[in-house]
Amino acid sequence: MTMSKINNLLIFSKDDDSWDEDKEEEVKFEGYLIKISSNKTLLKRWFKLIHRDFYYYKTNGDNEHQGMHNLSGVFVKEEKPEVINGVTFYPFSVMYPKKNRTYYCEKNDECKGWVQSIRKATGYLNLTDIYEVKVSYKLLNLIFILFIRKNLEMVNLD
Repeated sequence: MTMSKINNLLIFSKDDDSWDEDKEEEVKFEGYLIKISSNKTLLKRWFKLIHRDFYYYKTNGDNEHQGMHNLSGVFVKEEKPEVINGVTFYPFSVMYPKKNRTYYCEKNDECKGWVQSIRKATGYLNLTDIYEVKVSYKLLNLIFILFIRKNLEMVNLD
């Protein structure tokens, strides 16, 4: 580790240029997820979240992934439980700029774990994560009424 001072700022840098391969392949979360294929069949696949990349494999232990999605710029949303073929699943959606993908978990805590891990990996922050938000429904109703009145005044019905 080298330390230097530039314009009263301390700058730290690594002495060697070698890439830390263990950090590159750090798995942040992994487990089975179910997705629905184009012909409406349920496909159970092993997924790994590595940094901001979402890899999927046919089974746990496979060395080659079948596909990969980069999670940069996505929004993740936990969905309501769904019953499919008599079984309750806990879905979450990953919303890309041009496409949405829904994944299903067999347990609610698994779903929450995936959502939390993907949000952390993508740097997602909710306003309520930073600030305490109090909603006044009376105030919202008043704002809504004023908005409607303002728009009605702008419309000339003569």
